[in-house]
Order: sequence, then structure tokens, then C-alpha cells
Amino acid sequence: MSAGTIVRHSDSTMYGDTTRRIEELLDGGSSAVSALGEEIRHRVSSGDFEWTTLLGAELARRAARGGEDSSEHVLLLDRLQTALAATQGQPSLRALLCLPVSVQAGGPAQTRAERRLAHRPADIVPAVYGEQLGIAASDEFKGCLLQELVLRGVAVPEHPVLRSFGEALVTEGHPLAPLPLYLLPAERALLRPPHAPPDWTWALPPAAVEKQSDQPGLRVSPEMRRRGGAAVPAEITVAESAEAMSTAVRHWVEESNGMVAAQEFWSASGVSPDDFAAVFERLPLTAWPAGETRARLHPASSGRVLRVLLTAAVRSPAYGNARFGAYGRLAAWRSLGGLVGAAPDAPIGHTARLVEQAHWFVADPSSDWFCLVAWDLAVAVLRASGQEIAVLAATDTD
Repeated sequence: MSAGTIVRHSDSTMYGDTTRRIEELLDGGSSAVSALGEEIRHRVSSGDFEWTTLLGAELARRAARGGEDSSEHVLLLDRLQTALAATQGQPSLRALLCLPVSVQAGGPAQTRAERRLAHRPADIVPAVYGEQLGIAASDEFKGCLLQELVLRGVAVPEHPVLRSFGEALVTEGHPLAPLPLYLLPAERALLRPPHAPPDWTWALPPAAVEKQSDQPGLRVSPEMRRRGGAAVPAEITVAESAEAMSTAVRHWVEESNGMVAAQEFWSASGVSPDDFAAVFERLPLTAWPAGETRARLHPASSGRVLRVLLTAAVRSPAYGNARFGAYGRLAAWRSLGGLVGAAPDAPIGHTARLVEQAHWFVADPSSDWFCLVAWDLAVAVLRASGQEIAVLAATDTD
């Protein structure tokens, strides 16, 4: 028997022993999740990535077999992915990309898992786009990761392999293709300020309007009401514009208990930005029924409103799935396009120009229409013409 044969036999024996040990742990009932969670931590920290690969394969095999609750498999795969993603170095990256992205192959579950995994990129650009590890990542994963890199301020156009892949998405008509490979003016608010604390993030705290807005509330004076009295806004909302405005929070409604009120108004007389708060308090708004105290407005920059919408899109609703960064960015810009009255097929660059020309406000979610749990937002815009107003309000609860 050759030495080579002996080595292969030894490797096969070790492989079988490891597989049996994993099966024993998975068959351990309710204690398996806790025991395997600790085992995952130990194996990843010690660099035993062969074990993690075998565990991922066994989780997928058991889920595909059916006939048992796969929620524990999903939880364990998530812990495995999280541990590997947090570990620096090419070996852990190779192990991460060797894992199944989802315990359910194909379909919506795998797509959601790919978007989620792309939402936490490490130093994986050469590996994913150059396939240095010999692992072919899906175009969906690559497309999501590309946009996650843009949101983190990476100069994507300066990397030929990234720029080339972005151009390929355009050629293929991929859903993410309309998004530019650079940050738009309103998105510069996503970049970390020079002296920001270590825990700074562009995501805004849920429900806290005083933190959604970074400017004091507006006080409506009798003079503002007198000047704004000439404006008599009429509602002109149509289903198509309401749907566009609601894109960033659509998953609150489709997957959870959310409610959305998206409305559009037109006035023959122009409205001054200085008097907008006085006109706003007279609008027939679904989220503030007649007889309830009107919302207090806070002036807001385009960047602040983008952060409000992007935060809502990226995060999970009370029930259901988050959109994560790539599709969250797309959803936020669809909402902004609806709010500024851009045509549905308008390039996002055109929408971005309209966004900068408009006047933006954040409103207190002060009525009983809002659930006030952790998912509430209200934004208003006075478009550049001064004659058009749009308001988006949304809420969700568990």
C-alpha cells in the first residue's frame, strides 16, 4: 500500500468521524442549538474551517430532506455565517463562500440569504469578483455586494473589475442596474463624519423623530398663516404615484402589520418654503384625521430624508424580511422619485437633481394613526415649483 493511499484513508476516516460527530450534535434535540453554537465559536476561532464546511453541508442536507422543522437549521447557519464573516483572513472567507447561503436552495429564500450576506462585506472583492478562491459567486450576490460597497464609500469606478461587473449588470438589465456606482449628493450623508464616535452609523434610531430630524420644529405664526392663506391645495393622488412614494416601506405592509399613507397635492398659488408649515397644517392628511392635533414639522436636508427612508428600507419590519443595503438603496430612491414627481422610468441621476431642488421636512408622528412602537416615519416635500406637495407617512406594529 502506497503512502498516498494511507493518507487518503486517514483523511477519509477523519472526515467520517467529523461528520458523525456533527450528526450526533444535530440529533441532540433542543440542546443541539446551544451546544453547536458554542462549538461553532470554538471551531471558527481555532481555524477549523473544514468542520464549518461539513456543518453547513449537513444543515442544507437535513433541510432538503424535509419532514422536520428547519428553523433550527436556519438559526445555526446564520450563526456559522456570522462567525466566519467576523473572522479576518482568506481561509475564513473561503469557508464562508463554501457555505450554502440558505438551507433552502433556490427560490426566494436563497435570494434573501444572498442579499443578507452581501450586507456585511469583508475584504472579499478580489475573491468574489476575481474568483481567486475558485468559487463562483452568483451574479445576484455580486450585484448586492457591489451596491453595499458603494454605500460604504468605496470608490467603485476606480476598480476595473468592479466597474466592469457594474457595466455587465446594465447590459443584462439587472434590477440593480439603475443605481449608480457612486454616491449621489443626498447620499453623502451616509459617509462617516471626520470626528464621529466609534459607534456612529448612518442608520437612524427607530421611531425617535427628534433623532430623525436634526433641526428644531417649526412654529407657525399668524403671519405665516396669513401669507399661506392664498394657497388652497387640492389632493391629486393617483395609485401609481402613491405606490412609488411607498416603495421604501412596502415591506411593512406586504410582510407585516404596517399602514402607509402617501398623498400628493397641487395648489394654483405657489407656496413659499418659509410658509410651508402653515399650509401643511391645513392639508387633509390620512395620517392626521380631522380634529386631531396637527403634526409639527422639522426642516430637513435631502440627506436626512434619504437616511430616514433608507433606514426604513434596510431594516426589517415588525414581521418579515429586511431589504438590506442594495435593494434598500433602490427602494429609497424609488420613494424619493415618487415624492418629487419624477417619471417612473426617469434615471436616478435626474431624480437626484429634483431631490436637491426641493424643500424637505420631517413630521412628528403625533396622531393616533401611528402605532408608535418602533416603526414610524413621516416626511413631506415642497417641490421646486412651489405648487406641488407630497407627504408620506408609515407605521407598523408587532
